[in-house]
Amino acid sequence: MRFDGRVAIITGSSDGIGKAAALIFAREGGQVVLNARGRDRLEAARAAVQAVGKPPLVVAGDVSQAAVVQRLVDETLQHFGRVDILVNNAGGGTSLRFLEEVTEDDWDLTIDSNLKSAFLCCRAVAPAMKRRRYGRIVNVSSVAGRNVSRLSGPQYSSAKAGMLGLTRHLAQDLGSFGITVNAVAPGPTLVDRVAQKWALRSEEDRSHILGNIPLGRLAQPEEVAAVIAFLASEDASYVTGVTIDVNGGSFMS
Repeated sequence: MRFDGRVAIITGSSDGIGKAAALIFAREGGQVVLNARGRDRLEAARAAVQAVGKPPLVVAGDVSQAAVVQRLVDETLQHFGRVDILVNNAGGGTSLRFLEEVTEDDWDLTIDSNLKSAFLCCRAVAPAMKRRRYGRIVNVSSVAGRNVSRLSGPQYSSAKAGMLGLTRHLAQDLGSFGITVNAVAPGPTLVDRVAQKWALRSEEDRSHILGNIPLGRLAQPEEVAAVIAFLASEDASYVTGVTIDVNGGSFMS
């Protein structure tokens, strides 16, 4: 029960990696706060989390908007009086586009949903974590931020690389308050949107991508969530400012 008594906000937790992380936290005694834009999937996630642990708090909304983020944190503090863990998982990939095909709107949307959302959430939880002199922040970046993306455009690689810089800087700034800040960098993971992209690729493309992964397969969301849970737990109490690659060996740092 690594998370007994802990309160965890997980953005983008209606499905995929975020939902898988929420289920781990709930199974291990944590109080989970679910967030995403889609209410139907959020309700399904609520039911799944409640089936294995304590009833979650659900706060719907787009965390690239400061007002939504403040409401998310305020409601968490009103219900539970604390925030111990923040997992910045909101965002997502793009279609595979070359530079000339990326519009300003494409760029802004991708940066906002992936990077700006993480910044806003970190900024909003920091005061409460500082008061308690405890916190665990885990940012979900991507192998695209470490190297390049084979499934999305340059705006996605840029946003995910920005999350790694944010991770290091905040680890330095917040460490003296007992707050650790780390990241995971998954390779292609079989969440719904990636599975849809994967189905559209030719057999030759799939073989080429898998040929560059020593383990020879894409990740399952639960495999990434397990590393997030480690970084959010006391097992990682002396780990901060690092990025753990969860990519089957496709990128080795």
